[in-house]
Amino acid sequence: MAYTLALRPNAPALTRPQRMLLKIEGEQIVALEYRPDVGPGSPFAQAARMGFEQLVTAATLTCPTCGTAHALALCQAVETLAAITVPPRAAVLRVIAAELERATSHLAAVATIFAALALPTIADAFTNESATTRKALSDLQGGTRGAWLVPGGVAGDLSDEPQALIIQIIAASLDNLFTLADKSLAQRYLLARTVEVGVITASAATQFNLGGPMARAAGLKADMRLDAPYAAYAAFPPKLVTQEGGDVYARLTQLVLEALESLKVAERAIRELPAGLVRGALPATLPTGSSEGAAEAPRGPLHYKVETDGGRLGAVYCRPAPQLDRLLAQTALIQATVDNAALIFVSTDPCDTCLGMAHDG
Repeated sequence: MAYTLALRPNAPALTRPQRMLLKIEGEQIVALEYRPDVGPGSPFAQAARMGFEQLVTAATLTCPTCGTAHALALCQAVETLAAITVPPRAAVLRVIAAELERATSHLAAVATIFAALALPTIADAFTNESATTRKALSDLQGGTRGAWLVPGGVAGDLSDEPQALIIQIIAASLDNLFTLADKSLAQRYLLARTVEVGVITASAATQFNLGGPMARAAGLKADMRLDAPYAAYAAFPPKLVTQEGGDVYARLTQLVLEALESLKVAERAIRELPAGLVRGALPATLPTGSSEGAAEAPRGPLHYKVETDGGRLGAVYCRPAPQLDRLLAQTALIQATVDNAALIFVSTDPCDTCLGMAHDG
C-alpha cells in the first residue's frame, strides 16, 4: 500500500517553514518531492545605492547562523580590489569570530539532531553550549554584530577584560563539550538510529559539489581554511576533521568534532592575540574592476564577488556552498524508513537563506 505524507521539518537555519511530500510503501520512502521555500534571495539588488557599511551589515544579517562568514567574504573581496592590508590583530580577531560562529552553528545543529532522535536531555545540553559560544561571540563583537566587520579590519577592538572573560568561556565550553561528546556519541541507541541512515557517499558529495561538514562527513578533505588560508589561518590552522560513513552518525560526529576544533583554534588565537591596529585605511574611491573573496562558512565554501564602475561598488554577488535541494534530498532519503525522514533532513543542517542566495545567481 502506498500513501503520501507531508513532512514539515525544522532546523536552526531555516527561517521559513519547509514542506516535503513523501510517497511511502510499507515503511520505506520510495519517492519524494522537495522544493525548498528559499525566500527573497540576495539582499544586494540595490548594491550601487548602498555604502560599505550598509553592504557589510546586509551580509552579516543575511543568515541567522553564518553572518560573520558572509561579512568576512565580502570584506575580503573589497580588500582585494582596493589592495588593503588588514592589520595582524584584526586578522586574528576575525579568525576568533569565525570559529566562535562555526562552533555556535554546529552545536545548534547537533542539538536539533538529538531532538529529532527524541533525546531531549542531550539536545538541551548542546543547546546550552551553543548559547554559551554565541554569548562569547557577542562579547567579542561588543554587541554590534551587524557593524563589527568592516573593509580593512574590524570596527571595534577587544579590551583586556572581555578578552579574559571570553578565554574563560571558551575553556569551560571545551571541558563541557569533551565530556558531553564522550557520553553522547557512543550510545548504543544513537548508533542503532544513525549508522547507515541517510547515506551521502563520497561520490555523491563530489557529484553535488558539496563542501563543509556534509562533504567532510563523506570523507572529502577540502577546507578553505587549510587549502587557501585567509585572515590569520596560516598562523592558526585548524586540524582537519573528516569521517567516512556519510550517514547521519558521520554528520553528527563531524559537527561535534569540528565545534571542538573551532573552540581550540579560537582559544589559541585569543591567547596569542597580537597588539596593534584593528583597521586599515580604505581609499576614497575603488579602482574599476572586479574581485572575489571567500571564506569557509559553517556549511562550506562561501564566495563573494564585487564589481566597480566609476569608483564605487556597483554589484555584489554571493555564491554559498550547495545545500540540501530536491536532488540531494532524493539521494539521502529514498529507501530510508519514514521514521528517519526528519532526522536525515536535519542532519544536513539545511539553510534556506544561503540556498536562496545561491538560486539568486
